[in-house]
Amino acid sequence: MNHSHSTNNIGSQERKSAIAYSMDALIPGLYIWLGSTNLRIGGSQAEKGYPGSVHSFAGIAIVLPGYKIWSTYQGSYDS
Repeated sequence: MNHSHSTNNIGSQERKSAIAYSMDALIPGLYIWLGSTNLRIGGSQAEKGYPGSVHSFAGIAIVLPGYKIWSTYQGSYDS
């Protein structure tokens, strides 16, 4: 479990990148973000050089085994 709470924008962007990577790769987990507060249960750190991120202020996503995803996020992962 990775629960991070910070006003550090760089750290927040890294955590949002890990959430985007995990959702993009359909890695099972629960992902919640609200501003600079991020909760990731499951998932994975983004691979080195992964350019994506979530670009919404708040959202929630659940990725289940078998490549099933439910998410409030409808945007692109592009940087």
